[in-house]
Amino acid sequence: MYLIYIFGALAITSGVFSQEDATTVLPEVREVFVAMGSSVKIPCADGEGKGVEWRFNSSVLVSSPVLSIQNTSLKDRGFYTCHQPNGNLIQTVSLNVGYPPSPPNVNCWSPSYPKRAICSWTLTPDPILPTYYITTYRSFSEPLSSARQCQKRAEGDRQCVLEELEIFAREPSLLNITAVNALGSTTYMWPFIFEQIVKPDPPVNVSVMVMPGRKLSVQWAPPPTWPDPVNFLLKYTVRFHWGKPETARTLGPYESSKMVLSGLVAGRTYYIQISAKDFLDDGRSSDWSAPIRATIPIN
Repeated sequence: MYLIYIFGALAITSGVFSQEDATTVLPEVREVFVAMGSSVKIPCADGEGKGVEWRFNSSVLVSSPVLSIQNTSLKDRGFYTCHQPNGNLIQTVSLNVGYPPSPPNVNCWSPSYPKRAICSWTLTPDPILPTYYITTYRSFSEPLSSARQCQKRAEGDRQCVLEELEIFAREPSLLNITAVNALGSTTYMWPFIFEQIVKPDPPVNVSVMVMPGRKLSVQWAPPPTWPDPVNFLLKYTVRFHWGKPETARTLGPYESSKMVLSGLVAGRTYYIQISAKDFLDDGRSSDWSAPIRATIPIN
C-alpha cells in the first residue's frame, strides 16, 4: 500500500525575464509526501502517452507515465521530472520522505518560579518533515475555551513558555501539545503541578579565595533568572573534589551565598561547584555551576 500526500503546487521562477517572457507559463512543482519505508506511485500529469520518461538529477529512471518507488528512504528525496518523448518538460515533483508525528516526550521546568515555566519536547523518531505544534495549557477543570497559548518564538519550535500559572493550586494544570505534518498528527496531554516542576538555573558569579590555614572562601550569587530571591528563597549545596570527580563531597544546604571550606590539603587543587534549590524543597535542584578551581599553597 502506498501513500501520496500532495500539497498546493508552487510555481518556480528564477532570473530576470524580458517582456516577451512574461507570458510564459512555467511547469508547476508538485509536493508529494510519503512515509519512510512505504511505496509511492506518482503519475505524470498529461503524460499518459508512450515515450514519457522520468528523470532524477538529470538521469533517466524509467520510461513510463507512472513513477513507482518501493520502500522509500532518505536517498529518494529530491526533485523528479517527467518529460515528453522530445525531451520537453511536463512536470516537476518534489518528493519528501519522513515520518508522521509520534507522541512527544515532554519535559517542563520552572527556572523563574513563580513567574513562568518552560516546556520542551522531542519526537522519536524525528519526523524529518516540516512539523508545527499547537501548544495550549489550562487548569484541569477549566473548559477548553479557557486554554491559553504556550508562547513559541517560531511555529516549528519544540519549546514554549507558560506564564501566569497559579501557585499552590489545588488541581494540576494541563498541557496540550498537538504535532502536525503532511503525514498526520498526534496529540499529547500532560498534567503537572507548578511547584513540582520548579528547577532553578545554576548559581552565578562563583568565586573562590584562598585563606590562611588551608581554607577556601567560596561565594556565589542567585541565578539572574530567579525573579524574587527575597520572598522565594533558595538554598545551596556545595560540591568539591580533587583529582577525580569520584572524590567529590557535598556540603549544605546553605541559606546564605557564601561558606568556608576548611581542613584542606596543602598542594592539592580543588574544584568547586554550586547547586540551587527552592527553599521549601519543591521541585528539583539546579544543574551544577561550572567548576571553579583553587590550589592550596604548600607554604
